[in-house]
Amino acid sequence: MRKNFMTKIISLIYLVNMCCILNGQEHSLRFDGSGDYVSVPDHSDLDLVQNYTLEAWIQPETFGWLNGIISKYHNPAANGYVLRLKSQAPYSGISFDERETSNGILSSGHWYHLAAVKEGTQRRLYINGAAQSLSGSALSTSSNSNPLRFGSDYGGRYFNGKIDEIRLWNIARTQDEITSSMDISLNGDELGLVAYYNFNEGSGSQIIDQTGNNHNGTLSGNPTWSDGYSVSASGGDLNFDDQINIFDTVILSALILGIEQGNEAQIQASDINQDGTLDIADLILLIEWILELDPTSTTAIENANFLINNNDVIIETDGDLAGIDIELSSPEKINDHNVPEGWVWKQSGTKILAYSLDGSALEDGILFKLNNNKIKTFNIIDWKKNKKSISKIFLPQTFMLKTSPNPFNPVLNISYYLENDSSIEIKIFNLKGQVIETLYRQNKNIGLHTLDWSPENLPSGNYFLRISDGINKQTSKVLLLK
Repeated sequence: MRKNFMTKIISLIYLVNMCCILNGQEHSLRFDGSGDYVSVPDHSDLDLVQNYTLEAWIQPETFGWLNGIISKYHNPAANGYVLRLKSQAPYSGISFDERETSNGILSSGHWYHLAAVKEGTQRRLYINGAAQSLSGSALSTSSNSNPLRFGSDYGGRYFNGKIDEIRLWNIARTQDEITSSMDISLNGDELGLVAYYNFNEGSGSQIIDQTGNNHNGTLSGNPTWSDGYSVSASGGDLNFDDQINIFDTVILSALILGIEQGNEAQIQASDINQDGTLDIADLILLIEWILELDPTSTTAIENANFLINNNDVIIETDGDLAGIDIELSSPEKINDHNVPEGWVWKQSGTKILAYSLDGSALEDGILFKLNNNKIKTFNIIDWKKNKKSISKIFLPQTFMLKTSPNPFNPVLNISYYLENDSSIEIKIFNLKGQVIETLYRQNKNIGLHTLDWSPENLPSGNYFLRISDGINKQTSKVLLLK
């Protein structure tokens, strides 16, 4: 079954035309910071008091005192909810119901997703899915007859920049719920959604509530229609065909390697994990979605390293490796590599990507041959999206011993590297120095070797593992837990 799946995938990779990248278009409203706003008439649906969530995509151009984003608020005598910029210069942070982030959270000209959550008396704020620390005392919110405003607060403090994809919920959404939907268009009938504006009208003097609740808004001042944050192209749909599949991984890998530049919508859609960087982590997340993989069934990588011996680049990890991102110091075409069937190897100039397309993990051992021995950066990622930058391990004079996990139960993984062909012996000792078990006694060739130890009749406690070639030896202390 997996082999047939991979045959189809590999075939598609070679059939895709890398130059064929389609364009997508969405709209937003641009507010000039001087009298522009949208007004939505008061309605009981919009009187959010106990639990609620306010969401919006914003692209600020300048920062000013309390510039409003979403507001149904009048004064302390008739408090409602309010999401706006900070009250303290340089105002490059967010205020939610008077609870505030630090300054410097936002930069002009960049898109940000805001999610403000009230649950009981608690306030939570997420920017691009990441939780923010808040200070200050929160408002005591209450129902009021004020209109709902976008682009301004009640005091006429106007937002300067673009606003898109406003969503109002009468529930307190979780961080997982927010991150899973912030980059996709909604249907409008989602549970708890009371008003939804995608701003895709592109013209006219109104924005339409996509829920069907008819909480439509009227433009005041002179907000102008502009390019928006392209949620239709998000969620990994890079060719805008309303599907997430292998074609999107091909485009994404080309963007990461610099083979293709992409358009603005694609760049937004490619940063799938919303960390501001386009890299292997986005690619692995996309592949997980396509394969519907469950990362909880995989092992995270805690320790990893690589070494170079006789032009062999050797990698070892203690978890399930999903992808590799390498940059060489100078260009060198790599033709001799050992990524398995089900993996893809791509190179452009000094950049190399290798990643799984079938959910398999790369095993330890020789990865590829490199003539110049110059690796600038070496990044790896596991199926849990933990990305690590790993360093070169220089060869020891005799051998290198590694044990993991430690403590262990029930299996201890043992790996060692031989610089030369050797007759080696591996023994287990107790704390008294008594030999408990001889695990291995055999001639081995140069290179990386592994074995497992599964003690069945030993009690919990500390033990010593020793490897020796008759002249040299190395010892590792391990802890067995039962």
